[in-house]
Amino acid sequence: MPEKKTKTKTKAKKSSAGKKRLRPSVKIILAVLAVLILVFAGIRIYRWNAQRGDSRVIVLVNPWNTVDNSDFTPSLQTVDGVQVDKSCAGELEKLLADCRAAGVSIKLSAGYRSAEEQLQVFEDEVSRQMQSGYSADTAYAMAEQNVGASGTSEHELGLAVDVEGEAAQGWMQENAWRYGFILRYPEGSEAVTGRSADSAHFRYVGLTAAEQINSLGITLEEYMGMFYTQDAEVEVTN
Repeated sequence: MPEKKTKTKTKAKKSSAGKKRLRPSVKIILAVLAVLILVFAGIRIYRWNAQRGDSRVIVLVNPWNTVDNSDFTPSLQTVDGVQVDKSCAGELEKLLADCRAAGVSIKLSAGYRSAEEQLQVFEDEVSRQMQSGYSADTAYAMAEQNVGASGTSEHELGLAVDVEGEAAQGWMQENAWRYGFILRYPEGSEAVTGRSADSAHFRYVGLTAAEQINSLGITLEEYMGMFYTQDAEVEVTN
């Protein structure tokens, strides 16, 4: 009987020693995990604060903010048959190549427009609405919402493109943010953007801002309201 008691005590001591040996290992693992979490969070915060590095393309043009007030002068480059500002040309080329590699046919129907070209597009839309039976005033108001009067269209920045085809638009809505583009006028955003929902219109805002806007599910107006004061001046460097 005494021998059995001795064995039991010996086993208990071994078990206790084993637990003690495990504790430093667990602490090390937890410490490493904590460091990794902090590093990841730090990188995330840094990237989210780095949107001001893309300040040249963080310009707001809508019915209340004109192209002239944006102080943005596009430097144009041709991509896939349309002109765009050179700041988004490289990412746009990658986007088009990856979309086609995924088996989706994609075609750009619009890029940069001069003020004169935008005026013509606007007048054509007014005429189209009047031919549909709307009064001149109603047709004008609808054209403002659908295409934008000259001076209030993002196409005049060279930072926006229109994409043809339902499949291509669907792919863009899922993936455009990876290349710095956002769906500019999503459903339900009319009161915020001042424009009708448009599944074809995508705007370049830079890689960081596009990721943030996509993650938050907000519009460019809301994004700028969160990260920029209303009277903040946007630095422009050509």
